[in-house]
Amino acid sequence: MADAPAQIRLAGLALVSSSGGHFAALAFDGDTVVEQIEGRPDNADTGQRLVELADGGPVISDAPRRALEVLSRAGARTPVVWDVLELAALLVPACPSGGLDRATAFFGIAVDGSGLLARAQRTLMLFELLATLVDQIDTQTLLHVTRLGVGLDWPLRVLFGETLRRRALSPLETGALAAGTPMGAWVAQGAPGRRRHASSPAPQPAPLDPADVARRLAPDADIAHALPGYEARHEQVRMAQLVTETLNEGGQLLLEAGTGTGKGLAYLLPAALHALKNTRRVVVSTATTTLQDQLFDQDLPLVQAGLVSRNGHTSEPLRATVLKGRANYLCLRRWQTMLHAGDLSASDRMLLIKTLFWLPHTITGDRAELQLSPAEEDSWQRLSAITEACTPLRCAYHRVGVCFLARARRAAEDSHIVIANHALLLSDLASRSRVLPDYDVLIVDEAHHLEDEATHQLGWRLGERELLNRLERLWSPGPGDSGAVPEAVGLITASSGFHLHAELRPILERGEQATLQLGSAIRRFFEGLVRLLADAELLGGGDETALRVTHAVRAGSSWQAVEQLWAEAVEHQQVVERLIVEVTAELEALPGAPEAARDLAAELSGHLDYWREIRRRLHVCIHLPGPGAVYWISGGGRFRSAWLNAAPLEVASLLRERLFALPEATILVSATLAIGGSFDYMKRRLGLDEAGAEALGSPFDYARAALLYVPNDLPDPNQPGYQGLMERTILDVVTRLHGRTLVLFTSRAHLRTTYQALREPLAAQGIKLLAQGIDESSRTRLLEAFRRGSRVVLFGTNAFWEGIDVVGEALSCVMVTRLPFAVPTDPVYAARAEQFDDPFSQYAVPQAVLRLKQGFGRLIRSRADRGGVVVLDRRLITRFYGQVFVRSLPACSLR
Repeated sequence: MADAPAQIRLAGLALVSSSGGHFAALAFDGDTVVEQIEGRPDNADTGQRLVELADGGPVISDAPRRALEVLSRAGARTPVVWDVLELAALLVPACPSGGLDRATAFFGIAVDGSGLLARAQRTLMLFELLATLVDQIDTQTLLHVTRLGVGLDWPLRVLFGETLRRRALSPLETGALAAGTPMGAWVAQGAPGRRRHASSPAPQPAPLDPADVARRLAPDADIAHALPGYEARHEQVRMAQLVTETLNEGGQLLLEAGTGTGKGLAYLLPAALHALKNTRRVVVSTATTTLQDQLFDQDLPLVQAGLVSRNGHTSEPLRATVLKGRANYLCLRRWQTMLHAGDLSASDRMLLIKTLFWLPHTITGDRAELQLSPAEEDSWQRLSAITEACTPLRCAYHRVGVCFLARARRAAEDSHIVIANHALLLSDLASRSRVLPDYDVLIVDEAHHLEDEATHQLGWRLGERELLNRLERLWSPGPGDSGAVPEAVGLITASSGFHLHAELRPILERGEQATLQLGSAIRRFFEGLVRLLADAELLGGGDETALRVTHAVRAGSSWQAVEQLWAEAVEHQQVVERLIVEVTAELEALPGAPEAARDLAAELSGHLDYWREIRRRLHVCIHLPGPGAVYWISGGGRFRSAWLNAAPLEVASLLRERLFALPEATILVSATLAIGGSFDYMKRRLGLDEAGAEALGSPFDYARAALLYVPNDLPDPNQPGYQGLMERTILDVVTRLHGRTLVLFTSRAHLRTTYQALREPLAAQGIKLLAQGIDESSRTRLLEAFRRGSRVVLFGTNAFWEGIDVVGEALSCVMVTRLPFAVPTDPVYAARAEQFDDPFSQYAVPQAVLRLKQGFGRLIRSRADRGGVVVLDRRLITRFYGQVFVRSLPACSLR
């Protein structure tokens, strides 16, 4: 069998176009350009010639939708268009997204000149390079890609299918390769070797010199030379020295670092020096996986440059790693199972195709390396590592050390600095199966998110679909009869001469009936929750998508009906649990206990753990609700679905005792921690009453760069006439600024109403309106379109109040439609508000102040930025609490 045949020779057309409708095309045969053409598709001559050149061969483009529009206008019939950027991302997942310029720069492709013809040349050169990579794909991978592509609306399947056809496999070869898994030497690449012999930490850490740390941030230091355009910032140096002092002395410190401080470098540099000098491990936790990667890829290389001592040497290389939650890592065992599964959706197939190309190159198995669609993100759940399978006892890949999650954990145990995220940090507190290694120092960046993330991680949410999916994975009785139980029974019968023990047969019969009845009981239980959500009397005119389960709700007949429904479900569940115990025992008793039996027994043990935990949670929720938790039902609406939720009433005591009490030093950092200059609110919420605190300010001159404008002729947001006047104000400001405005809303409904009212008036002014949740683009794509557009306005809700960075004139104004107070009917907010003597002043206002500070911080992102923040809520200047907001913002001109 020839695995590397002669190079494939293709003929086709490279086509690019502009937004104005012009196009350029290069007809090619192999590596020869035989004709070039440019013009407009509606021109009779050029359009006709374009159709002729496109007939019969593939069309290569960097923008397939636009290419199809051009070809359609020219009169072409159903052409096949191959997306060269999609092909690049498939074959080389490290290729950056964001357009042809970035992709060709990544591959080192350059063409003299500019314009559409030069772009068509670059498109063709990129395709030619990628075609050589297609030729190098091993035959087994190619066979699986072609098989998975059958029936998909995926033009590139033609390319891979033609490449496979040229391999001329016999039916015997095809069958043998299709039955196997393309898993080669790559499975072990990047796997850690023998564990490093760890040095013993110094019993008493040696102090760092704050002056030495400051010197490393000076304008003539190594860090400055490593970063083009480096600017020394007093606030950054001061922050690094405060971090150094806390590392030396121990204890807890809150630091508010204003926009532009460069806080990542300010805490990572002293943390790295401390870890190296004292053999300490530092865990840095930030809000998202994207910020983790940013710290590792952008800030840590600068820290490495700053570790060089005065004699030009470092005592030991700094070892650092990124560690994420289980769901971010591919599970090789689950991937292998899914690759050969029959019940695959279109998104499952595309995800598997991407992983087939990615796995031979990845060292981490981290999904962040892949460019996944939202549907593929959902399919990832079938591939990701899960708690019940992630132990050496339950997984062969884990046992031999090639499991991606195990690799990440090993790397973390061998690192000075581990970059984690809040979800992982806090889920470790709640889980019996920890992911993070022990550590000596904890640094929490984006610390204003910590309470909300702790609330989420220490609570739970259960829905009907989750429970039924888990039940189906255990056993889905019927003609197909799939799941772990029938798979285990097959192994047991095969090992005993295809006969079941007499004692096991009635257990299986009862278990099958109980599984069916449990599925029905779960459906009835959640139907009961939906009925509760539909009860207008219980909702009391509040949020129709959330009902807090209070004493009054529990006293009603509807809740008592729900209790009865769950009691019925528990009877069936206990039979299912006994079934799992018996089948697991039979597997473990098999002679020789084959590996497949051990794996299945471990999987069944995971199922048993899951269902016992579900029973425990719901027993507490329904029968033994304590004063330390809040429970609510969410969902309802047109989807007729419901979820049962729980959250701790307060997290401060748990954070104080189980998170902050253990490390030698804990440092919390954010741009928004203080309210009116005081840290008291945040200290109480996080259980850090005795911690030190300091606000560092910002290196930006807000007094000169920013204007805070509050129109006083608008009604209050809850008064008649507000919506219409607010819309007119937005239209006026956006028109005067020719777009260049970010408008922040506090609810999706308010955003949609305003979008519908202003879309056409703004379009009449030549201004494009982008809106979160209305335009299908992701947050990243919306931001990219906003940055690049010349006359664009962007409407956003929660996700756009923070974490976005638009430098320059693309963002000249931030408009806040109303002060960001929490929804008073939110179950967690309502329950916590009851703990205060004055809930509004002590809880609602501080929360809203921190949120407004985040929104305000979107405006000025560099020393050169100028602009205004317009708050369309006159309560900022007319109500007694308005001054708390104003005093908490950077000092700027107020009008």
